[in-house]
Amino acid sequence: MRILVVKKGTIIKVAAAVILIIGAIILTKVTLIDSKPVSNLSESMPVCRVATDEKKVALTFDTAFGENDYTSQVLDVLSNEGVRATFCVMGLWAKENPEALDAVLRGGHEIASHSMNHMRYPDMTSAEIIKDASEASDLIFDMTGYDTNVIRLPYGAFDTNTILSLESEGYLPIKWSLDSKDWKGYASDKIADGVMGQVEKGDIIMFQNNMENTPEAVRSIVLSLREKGYKIVPLSDLLLNGDYIINGDGTQLYFDD
Repeated sequence: MRILVVKKGTIIKVAAAVILIIGAIILTKVTLIDSKPVSNLSESMPVCRVATDEKKVALTFDTAFGENDYTSQVLDVLSNEGVRATFCVMGLWAKENPEALDAVLRGGHEIASHSMNHMRYPDMTSAEIIKDASEASDLIFDMTGYDTNVIRLPYGAFDTNTILSLESEGYLPIKWSLDSKDWKGYASDKIADGVMGQVEKGDIIMFQNNMENTPEAVRSIVLSLREKGYKIVPLSDLLLNGDYIINGDGTQLYFDD
C-alpha cells in the first residue's frame, strides 16, 4: 500500500484557496441579494418619492391638531397661483373642521388619508392599524366622496408590520422625500430656501396646515419652482400605476428605470 505524503505548506495553500473560493461565492450571493429592488409588495418601505423623467413635484399638506389652522390662507395662495395640491386629512381634524375640509374640495384639491387618530402605527397591532386606517378612509368618503387608498403615515413612522398590514387591505402607504420643516416655526424665507435648495424631480414635498409662515413660504416656493421649470401636480398625477417597484430609499419606479 502506497502512502501519499502531503507537505504541511501545501495543505495550508489548498485550505486558503478553498476559503477564498467559498468567500467569493458568499460575497456574490450577498451582493445579488442586496441588489434586488423592493417590490410594491414590500415588507419595509412606503412611497417617499417617484422616479420620473418629467420635472414635476407634488405639494402635500398634513392637517394637524391644535388651535392654529391656516388652511384658508394656504388655499388662497394655491388658488391665486392656480396650483392643485394634495391634503392628507386626519380623521379627527375632518370631524372638527368640516367647513375647512369643504373649502379644500371646492378649491379642486385632492384628498388623501392621514389616519384617524394620528397614532404611531409601529406601536399598534395589525388589527389596530387596519381599524384606524379604515375609520379614516370611511369618514373621508362619507364627508367628501373621496374613496382614497393613499395614507400618509402618522409621524412618518413605520415598520414591516405597518406596511404589510396596510397593503393587505389595499392601502398605499406614503411618506415624503422633502420635508419643508415649516413645523419648526421657521420664517417663510428660510422654509422656501430650504425647499428650493434640495428639490428634485419626483419629490413629494410636505407642509403643515397649522404654521403661520407656511402660506407665504408656499407662495415663494411655487414661484421659484415655476422659474426653474417644475410642474406642480396633485399626488395622484405623480404616483405610478401598474407594475411598479419601491426601492430601498422609498423611490417608486418601474422595473426598467
